[in-house]
Amino acid sequence: MHVSRIQRLGRWAGPIAGLSGVLWTHPDVGGGGGLSVEASWVLALVIWMAVWWLCEAVDLAVTALLPVVLLPLLGAGSFQEVAASYADNIIFLFAGSAVMGLALDRHGVSARFVQLLLRACGTRPALVVAVMMLTSTLLSGFISNMATTVTMLPLALGVAGRVVPAHGASDVQAERGRRHFGIAVLLAVAYGSTIGGMATVIGTAPNAIAANYLQANGHAMDFAAWARVGYPLTLTLAPLAIAVLLWLLPVRGIALREPSQGEHRALGTAGWVTAAVFLLVVTVWSTSSVWPAGWKPQGLTDGGVAIAAAVLLLALPARDGSGERMVPWQATRELPWGVFLLFGGGLAMSDAMQRSGLADAVGASVAQLGTLPQPIAVALVAAGLNVASEVASNTALTATAVPILGAVAPQLGLSVPVMAVTAALGASCSFMLPVGTPPNALVYATGRVPQGIMIRVGLLVNVMAVLAITFWVLVLG
Repeated sequence: MHVSRIQRLGRWAGPIAGLSGVLWTHPDVGGGGGLSVEASWVLALVIWMAVWWLCEAVDLAVTALLPVVLLPLLGAGSFQEVAASYADNIIFLFAGSAVMGLALDRHGVSARFVQLLLRACGTRPALVVAVMMLTSTLLSGFISNMATTVTMLPLALGVAGRVVPAHGASDVQAERGRRHFGIAVLLAVAYGSTIGGMATVIGTAPNAIAANYLQANGHAMDFAAWARVGYPLTLTLAPLAIAVLLWLLPVRGIALREPSQGEHRALGTAGWVTAAVFLLVVTVWSTSSVWPAGWKPQGLTDGGVAIAAAVLLLALPARDGSGERMVPWQATRELPWGVFLLFGGGLAMSDAMQRSGLADAVGASVAQLGTLPQPIAVALVAAGLNVASEVASNTALTATAVPILGAVAPQLGLSVPVMAVTAALGASCSFMLPVGTPPNALVYATGRVPQGIMIRVGLLVNVMAVLAITFWVLVLG
């Protein structure tokens, strides 16, 4: 495997940058920032991991294991506390969803979805990218970002496999278009799921955290009030993201093959069972928050629902004469085990930031923005949380930042709702790194989206998101 110069430099730059952070912030050395000993070491590890993730200095999953080794040694958490993050509910949500994805592909359900999509929007690649983005955006306003991505990913993978050279296109042009389309359609699903989640108060956890904080402090923030900002933001950002994808990943020189007559075969028993399990899971994810009191088991989580579906698919016989299960256990070798570690590492660092007080220190520093013009202050808050959420849980960041920003809002000359909504939306816009959001991690796990391209495209979408958040929050907040 070829190692680039950036990767070689990154291997040294990561720990050196981390050590520099310690020398500046450690209370017994530099003392800058007023951090505790534990917070200083956690900051150093955050910097180290961020550099390695950005440079791909080592495999992303290897970087994600650094907290297990270093946090206990640095006194920033016990081994049990750190290791627990690698068995978080969201990791089981990943695993169960991945098993469902195997079943959908194995039994032809994904192919049927693709047929319906192509009938609806034709075979023009650019239009398909736009439709995938907009459909993901619409769904994500009402079901979790993760559930939306799981729902749309089979369609994206299916249409990516139907590329053929356009009439008159050269081999080089067609190959470039095929590669670009495969990446663009997957990123459209991930980015659409994230963008749509910002539209409604139930779209993603940061929105609910900000809304609950505002209601508890006497500020009205219901579904309609959030949508007043969320929908204009979403309707602005989704077309911009489509334009970025098609600009940086042009899909010229290709077309999409229409389904042939032989592909219109009926689903077998296994296909119908898989579809039923999948629809049942999506229904539970979509509606469990409004079930009557007593209907929902206290311990039911989205991850538990996904694992229940996985157990069912791994246990039920396929009944197709093969003697195998719906998903044979051997097929789980295809699951993205490295991505599970990747996200676990991000959660471990997020927890460490909270335990050590680093998150509170970062949030408190925002009060120093009071001398800046309001648009710049709002943009910096959104950008700061946006950058932080690339390597830490957006839910944890929002839970930490919202109360702090709400308290300092008067010093900044801004209302409490403006700051709370800015924090939630800024923390939700993580488009650059696989660890940034579950949708990013899921599409990266397919092995078809190079991290370098995700960074390049995601950086531009991040900038647009910060500008759009700043505009709409100040105009409508």
